[in-house]
Amino acid sequence: MTLQQMEYIVALDKYRHFVLAAEACGVTQPTLSAMIQKLEEELDVKIFNRDRKNITPTRIGEKIIRQAQIVLNETQCIKEVVADETDSMNGNLRIGILPTIAPYLVPDFIHHFRKTYPHVSLFIDEKENKSLLQELHYGNLDIILTTPPEDLNGLLEIPVYTEKFVAYFSEACDQAKSCIANGTLPPEQMWILKEGHCVPNGGMNFCKNKDIGNHIYEAGSIETLIKIVDRNGGYTIIPELHIASLTEKQKAHVLPLQANPPAQRHVSILIKEDFIRERMVNAVIDTLKSIIPASMLEKRLSSHSVRLRHSKSE
Repeated sequence: MTLQQMEYIVALDKYRHFVLAAEACGVTQPTLSAMIQKLEEELDVKIFNRDRKNITPTRIGEKIIRQAQIVLNETQCIKEVVADETDSMNGNLRIGILPTIAPYLVPDFIHHFRKTYPHVSLFIDEKENKSLLQELHYGNLDIILTTPPEDLNGLLEIPVYTEKFVAYFSEACDQAKSCIANGTLPPEQMWILKEGHCVPNGGMNFCKNKDIGNHIYEAGSIETLIKIVDRNGGYTIIPELHIASLTEKQKAHVLPLQANPPAQRHVSILIKEDFIRERMVNAVIDTLKSIIPASMLEKRLSSHSVRLRHSKSE
């Protein structure tokens, strides 16, 4: 069994097509097919089901492929150890981020990070929280930026910033405006996201209450919600970072939420506990610090670098 064979089965699982997998690995299709078949013979198991239309991993094949991905990721760590110890910022960085966070961070993050660290190959993927955590555990992502779960389950959390939620209401929504100012929210006038408005550990968690909100259309983005409110009346809840995207006229329709505890979300970097790329983590944090308002940032980040392990001198 070789690392090359592991690379081939991971590629075939990704593309589910021999020609495309071979192209991705830089070999011919017969070479890739022969090497995978040789591995199956060595292990005396069938890793893939093959027919004319579909290529799918067998049940034991899924386990082998997953383990192969872990081995390949660990092999990559050897290069990362050298890069980290020699102070060279290069290699690959795979970041996962929530779709409800991405619009406010990703465009500027790409611009600043690539300018400061041109030799790092950056990959960013948007996924829901469950998928982000799964991909991080499997080693398919290096870092995720998300609202942390209650159970970290072997992950390390680095708090980055706290963001308040505010109400955005229409011109015709005088009653809702008055209610919001008094700390109450009329549910029948509220437009909601497809996945609900989640304010973890806050007094306004709308995720679990399916009776709250207008369900004529459940939007997939904050921008869509705002357009619905402007056209159809009512109000919605938006994150503080979205205010900068509003027009001056729209900004007049924003009100703070009088909730106790405050309506806010905590956004953190999550990495595996054995993640060793300390300089890369700090590069990500330094880039985020250039984007996120200082008033939102975790105070410790403004004066300290993140330490993932003790230095040799300690």
